[in-house]
This record gives sequence, structure tokens and C-alpha cells, in this order.
Amino acid sequence: MPRLRENKRNQLIGMIRGGVSVSTVAHHFNMTRRTVYVTLERERATGSQKDRRLGRRKTTDREDTFIRLSILQDRFKTVGQTTAEINNIRQNNPISKWTVLRRLKTFGLRARRPACRTRLTPYNITNRLD
Repeated sequence: MPRLRENKRNQLIGMIRGGVSVSTVAHHFNMTRRTVYVTLERERATGSQKDRRLGRRKTTDREDTFIRLSILQDRFKTVGQTTAEINNIRQNNPISKWTVLRRLKTFGLRARRPACRTRLTPYNITNRLD
């Protein structure tokens, strides 16, 4: 379901304050009564009809640079290893591996890991060289 725009929220709250029932308002805006109640509750709690503030960035520019350089120095370093390194540095507010993955994606990088394959036998090694 799409987000409710600020002007629609203002209309919704105005209709409720004007004495229109919640069911009528919900039907008018083609939404559930629960959505109307949640919108009213948020307006009562915050005193505002504005959108909620999005979350802050968990990492600084310096930490982003550290993540990028760490991966570039060792291309086979996993995201878990990079996350552990950065969490050792910033012990008070750890970040998740998903945050590291998002930062790598913004740089156009991917964390790689070496392929796990069976070892070649000496016979196959000599055959491969021939």
C-alpha cells in the first residue's frame, strides 16, 4: 500500500476533527480504519502530520573508506571478517554485515571468497600441464 501524502493526512485529521466517523473517513480515502487510527495516534503523540524521519547513517565517511580499502587490499576477505574488523574499532555501536554489504554496493564492490574445490591429484596435475 502506498504511503499517505501529507496533504491527505491533513485532510484526514481535519475530517475527524470536523466530526466525521472513522469508518466514513476510511471509506473516503480507500484505506482501513486501522490506518486512520494509527495516523491519528501518531498525530496525537508527535503533534505533527509530517513523515517520519528516516534512520541515520550508521557509519561515518571514514568508516566507509576503511571498509572500501579493506576489501580492496584483500579481495578474498568476507563480509563477516570486514564487519568483525570494523566492530573491533567501534566497540560502542556495532554494525551488521548487511550495513557493510550496502556500503560495498555503493562503491560497486562485492566481497568475494575463495572457491572451495577438491585438490588435484599429482596425476591430474601432470596431465593438466601436458
